[in-house]
Amino acid sequence: MIYVSQDQLDQVEYLITQSIQGHHALFGFEGFEDVKRILEKGAQQPIQESEAYEVEPHIERLILQPSLEEKKAYLEGLDRKTYERVVLTYFNIVENNLKERSEVRH
Repeated sequence: MIYVSQDQLDQVEYLITQSIQGHHALFGFEGFEDVKRILEKGAQQPIQESEAYEVEPHIERLILQPSLEEKKAYLEGLDRKTYERVVLTYFNIVENNLKERSEVRH
């Protein structure tokens, strides 16, 4: 279990909200084509449960980075395979948040 400060939680919520609106601040405009390719590949070969567990510590470390610039630098420092899995996991989190926000509640 990790400790996440309110500020870190606010940053993550902000990034997810921005991504839901189509602005993917973690990846920047220059990373758009790369992210697009990763998501297309992920649609054909979804991430396996064991791979998701391997990515979990990287998602935690990403969240714990104190600034957007440091989050981007962390991503840039990952090896290609891990980076792709982190991207797929991140967008899975975004998608799940979108579904949660749009569900009709009675």
